[in-house]
Amino acid sequence: MADLTGQVAFITGAGSGIGRGIAERLAADGADVCVSDIDREAAEETAALVQRAGRKALVAVANVASDEQIQSAAAACASGLGRLDIAVANAGIARGGSVLDMALKEWQDQIDINLTGVFLTVQACAREMVRAGNGGRVICISSLAAENVGQMSWGYSATKAGVRIMVRGWAQELGEHGITVNAIGPGVIDTPLASMLAGEDGGAIRGNLEARTPLGRVGRPSDIGGLASFLAGADGEFMTGSYLLMDGGLRDSGGRRPANARVEIAEEAQRLMGESVKRRTRLQALIDDR
Repeated sequence: MADLTGQVAFITGAGSGIGRGIAERLAADGADVCVSDIDREAAEETAALVQRAGRKALVAVANVASDEQIQSAAAACASGLGRLDIAVANAGIARGGSVLDMALKEWQDQIDINLTGVFLTVQACAREMVRAGNGGRVICISSLAAENVGQMSWGYSATKAGVRIMVRGWAQELGEHGITVNAIGPGVIDTPLASMLAGEDGGAIRGNLEARTPLGRVGRPSDIGGLASFLAGADGEFMTGSYLLMDGGLRDSGGRRPANARVEIAEEAQRLMGESVKRRTRLQALIDDR
């Protein structure tokens, strides 16, 4: 466990999923947290969890695709919590589709959030760190999808591969300022964004995934939170420009697929699709407000 006492973390997409898991872990390890998200209600829920851990929390509503909004959020973090030591560029979306049919907006939204949003977050936070002169830690959330690609997920994979390579360049630029820059590549994590892949606890999709994963379970946001804490702590101070995959071994596992679960998987996928569409529709209006 890292000792992050006295540190302040700025986390995008912290209202749910991996971002919330990271916020909870960094707070448990002593950091105050600026919770940034486009969804104010979700951000306030995460802030309450940070405060429950005994740390200060500040909510900064921002769309990472907006230069003005993300710069304002980073400045609010530094002024409201006194400093900015750890930046986690986590906010992201997934839009699947065929190259023959995908609408330009579907493609552009992924670019704007997953690539430009990461760039703007790192730029705004690194400027605060350089200004303060205390060094810092930058952590960008990439994905196993940066290495593996499917016929409908190539757009998402492209953006996550882009994050992986940008981190290497930023590490070279920011090292002279005492700032490390690393990327984490989560596998399938049990989050709202990955609900179609992770399935439900005890469901057919989850059983299929567990059978294909050498460690036999789905990933948890707390898993990524622990790795983020390591990168933010003293033991991670000589690591920069790295990409750390955390997927339970799924990348290299062909695994076995339960042959008798196809109907159950299809039924569960149909149900989860409806829930996913509702969530996406609600958030899309917030994404477009930039």
